[in-house]
Amino acid sequence: MKLHVGCGTNKLQGWINIDGVDACKPDLVYDLSKPLPYEDLSAQELRADGVLEHFDKYMRYAIMSDWARVLKIGGLLHLELPDFDKLLWRFRKFYDFDSFVDTFFGENMLHGEIYIGHFGNHKWGYSRRSLTAFIKQFGIEPVQVKTKGLNIYYTGRKVKHVPLKEVDKWVICSHNNKFGPGRDRMTFAEAKDKISEFHKNLK
Repeated sequence: MKLHVGCGTNKLQGWINIDGVDACKPDLVYDLSKPLPYEDLSAQELRADGVLEHFDKYMRYAIMSDWARVLKIGGLLHLELPDFDKLLWRFRKFYDFDSFVDTFFGENMLHGEIYIGHFGNHKWGYSRRSLTAFIKQFGIEPVQVKTKGLNIYYTGRKVKHVPLKEVDKWVICSHNNKFGPGRDRMTFAEAKDKISEFHKNLK
């Protein structure tokens, strides 16, 4: 089984194409912020092009732990996402402010035709170094990590299964809260509770 997560309109032959926007006509319309509807260790490959950066600092832990969960040992993870390190350097040197902001924060109108709402906004940024370090925590070792243009192309292989109860203990630090009245660290389990509370209050 091969999962193409956040496929948009780019549907791949031989893959299960999954997206949260019905207008993209994926094989499965699914809220990507929720755990994928597949068993642990059931997928040989998972591909997500232009997806991970659309989840915030805390949600990305939930997303990556779930993607790693469904991958078999030896399974491959393929990601494509903006290289924010290169983006910052390139735009400060060559481009105007409006172009920078437009690219940095993302695009809500897919191909100028389909409005994808908040799914289009970038909520976190990565360099090759930070992306590799982040994913490695989930038992996935890099096979190839390169930058082409303004994007990072990452392929990793799952070498061990990291249970969610272990991820729950990890501590996430907040640089902003360090200089304010709030807490500057919390476990992922605590963050999940806050996220659940937030979504409950939206209903």
